[in-house]
Amino acid sequence: MLNLDIRPFPPLVSLLFGEQYDLYERCIYGFATAFIVVLIIGKSIIRMLLKHQIRQVFRTKQQVRDLAILHDHKRGVPTMGGIMIALASFIAIALWTSFNDLVITSLLVYFLCSLLGATDDILKIIKGNSKGVTSGQKLFVQALMTGFVFYIASQNPPINDLLTHVNWKWFHSYFDPQIALAVIVVFYFCVIAGTSNAVNLTDGVDGLAIINIALCFVSLAVCAFYSSSVNITRETLLSYIAGSTELAVLCSCFAGGCLAFFLFNVHPASIFMGDIGSIGLGGLLAIVASLLRLPFILLAIGIIFVIETISVMLQVTSKKIFRKRIFLMAPLHHHFELKGFFEGEIVKTAFCIQVVFTLIALFIIFYGYTGNH
Repeated sequence: MLNLDIRPFPPLVSLLFGEQYDLYERCIYGFATAFIVVLIIGKSIIRMLLKHQIRQVFRTKQQVRDLAILHDHKRGVPTMGGIMIALASFIAIALWTSFNDLVITSLLVYFLCSLLGATDDILKIIKGNSKGVTSGQKLFVQALMTGFVFYIASQNPPINDLLTHVNWKWFHSYFDPQIALAVIVVFYFCVIAGTSNAVNLTDGVDGLAIINIALCFVSLAVCAFYSSSVNITRETLLSYIAGSTELAVLCSCFAGGCLAFFLFNVHPASIFMGDIGSIGLGGLLAIVASLLRLPFILLAIGIIFVIETISVMLQVTSKKIFRKRIFLMAPLHHHFELKGFFEGEIVKTAFCIQVVFTLIALFIIFYGYTGNH
């Protein structure tokens, strides 16, 4: 039977140097380590990808009309840069994180989602067009992935409780245990699939997705940091979760890796993270928020991903029902590109919007605590 009941052990740096580091230091050093590693390996990874012809595949002018002209200068830019983020983050996590069930579960989901994204990237490169894994295939694989995660969680009571224990009285009044479990599994499938696919949709303008992903990881790191305190969770909307401090370190590591990658991905991009990056990081955001019992926070701290997804849904619905387009093109960032906005303007505006919504979300969560101290 699979079991994630792995006893936490001291971070590797503590074992190597015999020195204890407090949580603040591990978060900061983890962030810095991932950031520096990306800067060190970045150009080498780009050269390696170019050498092996791992380049971004774009849609033709027949498919996307004027957008193909706007993006013509991006042809030849390497993709699958998510490998860079993964390598740097894993090095930082190995050094500064004390592995526990929460960390292992999060990394498992990240690995599975990244594997799906890598498959999509490779198929596009092999075929020479933008048609990789279909939407239906992605959802099917993500459904299997969610079921696999819940199977593993069922063998580990602490993780199983975090994912399946719902405190809403009305929920258990209307659903018997078996149906309730099925509803919960479907809900988390929507969270994981929805978030990973939403991040994937947003990754269409240089730097747009990755800078907002970095901000999401910072927000989740803050929530994970304080979720380990009984006193603070009593006065806030956070849930007490033993061992959540290690999720704070994990999120800090990925935030550092993402922020450094942004320097290579900002317009004009030297590399794209590809689906291996967007789907993998989106899945990681989803599972971390779920383990912190804060899945709905993604609607605020990931507001740009939500807006982009809604724009696609509205466009598809309008075309099918009214035979008319609401936007020049969906997702929404392409609409603004076709309207004449520069990519840098779109990214800066989106980032400012996400900062505002993130601050509002964190204020609501910590309002009781800040109001009493």
